[in-house]
Amino acid sequence: MPERCRLVAVIASLDDLAAARRLRKPPDFFELRLDRLPGLAPAASSLNAPLLITARHPREGGNLSSAQRRKLLGGFLPRASALDLELRSLKTLRSLWEEARARKLLRVCSVHDFDRTPSSHSLTQKFAQARAAGADIFKLVARADSVNDFSRLRDFLVAHPREVAVMATGKYGARSRREFPGLGSRLVYAPITRAFHRGQLTLAQLRRSLARSAYLGSGCERMNCQR
Repeated sequence: MPERCRLVAVIASLDDLAAARRLRKPPDFFELRLDRLPGLAPAASSLNAPLLITARHPREGGNLSSAQRRKLLGGFLPRASALDLELRSLKTLRSLWEEARARKLLRVCSVHDFDRTPSSHSLTQKFAQARAAGADIFKLVARADSVNDFSRLRDFLVAHPREVAVMATGKYGARSRREFPGLGSRLVYAPITRAFHRGQLTLAQLRRSLARSAYLGSGCERMNCQR
């Protein structure tokens, strides 16, 4: 049975957290952006879906030092079901990556480029590095403002089905989030209350889009990604 796409709802503010608690049907994961929500432990413990934790590197949307990120992520590992570390952070935060393996957490190795779509050669290299590090999923988010950008991301996804999670921001961001689940993307993300980048869809918008999408049946199971 092929691995289905899983829906990840992003909590990056106290408003997101309050909305997450009110959801009638939870997603497959709640992603906790700990770099935006330090000190969230007591409140997050009441959420009714598995937790995917991350604290972004400053060059990929975060604002904390390595020491601060290590402390936050390390404190949440016992509560988490999955850990997302950027490829660029694997060396600095290696102990967390290995602890997540020992705890049998899902390990996501990510690259976020909000300025451009990397070359096909660069994408292949980054994917190989993530796999060599033991990542269960390589997650790629890149800005796609042209047909060529979108096609490059789609081709990369099709070449590595069930091994990667691929999304775009920019002009083709919304289209990627509607179509890529059906092409083998392992995860699809949505902020709960508001988008942070052009091309993102909120959780409600993504559910509506996936419910209408012809790609839904081949990638995201209707009863799980439509929720």
